[in-house]
Amino acid sequence: MRKLLYLLLLIPFLMPSCNEQLDRDWKNPNVYQPKPDEVVSGLFIHLQKNRFWLKDYGEWYWYLSSWDQGIFQISQVCTYVPYSGAYCEFWADDHYGDAENFVSDANGNIPAKFERFYTEMNNYGLIRDEIATLGEADYDNNVIYLKLATILKDVIALQTVDLFNSIPYFDAFKGSEAIFFTPYDDPMEIYKSVIEEYRTIAGELPGVYGKMSDLSKSTFARQDIFFNGDVEKWVKYINAEILKSCVRISGVAADYIKPILSEAIKNLPATDFTFPSPQVNENRIGVSAGGIIQRGLYEQYYQLSIPDIIMTRINRGKDIYETEIDDPRLPVLAIGYAETGKADSVEYYGVSGNWERNKYLRTLPVDTVLPIDSCRRNVYPQGITAQSNAIRPTLPMDNMVKACRWSYYNPITFVLAETPLDIFSLAEIDLLLAEVALKGLTPTGKTPGQHINDAVVHSTDFWYMMNSSVNYAGTMSDETRKILTPAKPSAGIINAYASTIQREFETAPGVEDKMEILMQQKYIHLNIFEAFECFTELRRTRHPKLEPITCYGSSTKLDNQTMMIERFKLPTSERTNNFEEYSKVMKDDLWGKPVFWVPQDKISELYFLPQAIKAPLP
Repeated sequence: MRKLLYLLLLIPFLMPSCNEQLDRDWKNPNVYQPKPDEVVSGLFIHLQKNRFWLKDYGEWYWYLSSWDQGIFQISQVCTYVPYSGAYCEFWADDHYGDAENFVSDANGNIPAKFERFYTEMNNYGLIRDEIATLGEADYDNNVIYLKLATILKDVIALQTVDLFNSIPYFDAFKGSEAIFFTPYDDPMEIYKSVIEEYRTIAGELPGVYGKMSDLSKSTFARQDIFFNGDVEKWVKYINAEILKSCVRISGVAADYIKPILSEAIKNLPATDFTFPSPQVNENRIGVSAGGIIQRGLYEQYYQLSIPDIIMTRINRGKDIYETEIDDPRLPVLAIGYAETGKADSVEYYGVSGNWERNKYLRTLPVDTVLPIDSCRRNVYPQGITAQSNAIRPTLPMDNMVKACRWSYYNPITFVLAETPLDIFSLAEIDLLLAEVALKGLTPTGKTPGQHINDAVVHSTDFWYMMNSSVNYAGTMSDETRKILTPAKPSAGIINAYASTIQREFETAPGVEDKMEILMQQKYIHLNIFEAFECFTELRRTRHPKLEPITCYGSSTKLDNQTMMIERFKLPTSERTNNFEEYSKVMKDDLWGKPVFWVPQDKISELYFLPQAIKAPLP
């Protein structure tokens, strides 16, 4: 009976890997009984797709929204500039300084991430229970799926801790043992347990794989959409997760993580773990849009203007792109404004979280001559009388480069593309190693500045690769194509810019000043693509410093308690369904309660600059 239940659960996502006869048989469970490797491998591939590749359209749609959580605006990974109101209407106008009203629905999209850890990782428990029933030969051929499912479950567990702090972990996924109401565990102990589990499994994998039959190895290669059955890549990926997890808790557990880091950094990925999407149709905008990140970005594109905390660090000189001084990633990260439509006159402008800095974007008539050359026209550029029409990627791309008077994320790179499957990027590893070396956590073989240099080079390679992926932007002029899909700069230009950032990093006077530059680079590299990682690292390090969030007529004091979310409150369902255990952590279930990995000396440090990076109109 249990196998029948598994079978019914597996049908929707195992079908693509079966032949036609097997398809017919699967539809009739009285005819076909699945083999163990078909059960566990099918459960495993669904785990890979469910949270690690497709992401979720609904999540990303609402995370970008200014009228729901809007967390990506709060962390200033992107910026919403409405026609009326302030930086972010729901925050600055409606709930300015009142974190308790940050979300109108306590069971909204971000609190739902808590519940999704347990529902979407349920296949881990099913795999575990199935493996426990197998005989020796079947066990040897299939236990690798349990090992890797454990890794995926642990990755999401730590992401959930990063948002909520204490979560039920050690007794989770034990419904088959009639354990339904589980205690909340100490988040530090969860982190340590996961790190130890990472280390154990990384050490076991080669031997586990060696015991598999040739046929089982062949099945594993087909069902593993990440690494196609390459165990060595899995080991390197796990070590990358160990690196990230150790750096995350380094401010509160330095002695614990140092020997672990020393071991993990010996076998890290040496290339981007980024691969072509295994199922093309699920990544097409407007064809089989489905529940994917691109559709969320596509439908909320007007939320994706680039904030000054990123733009001023990549467009470092004049408004026009200058290859000799600007970040070589600028043209592929941002959509440029070209009033003439010519690729040699593209300008890039950021926007601000500061009402005084931003207000001219929406208050001046279209044809007003601005008093300062670098200032912009209002939200209706080029006389277009609907905001969404001016900036929607539904428009021809020729119109976009003439209409977007300030810069949004490049739609070819982020929205209108067959986005590759990104598991872990080399530049992120470089930036983690830079912090390890900067803080003396363990020798890395390079100086922190050299790691920063590597990060800029590898990040440039990464984003030009993403920009060159298949896109569905339609017909565009040659000039527009040059603007939105530019040729990659020469190695000399890229290396010269990387050396500039390295020099600025090395001459910064102290660790915190260096961390500011390091985290600026992390924001540039991860940006909206890994916005939750930016949000987590922002809370951990208090870098990079954000623009002050202000609104018209407000006198509310700018501080962490009123203007920044330190963690998310647990969903109200926990109070109803698990109150006995929830009551033990209820006193800490507060927006302003920092997650455990924030060092004590960081808790009172402001997130915000004292004034906007660029001055407002006189």
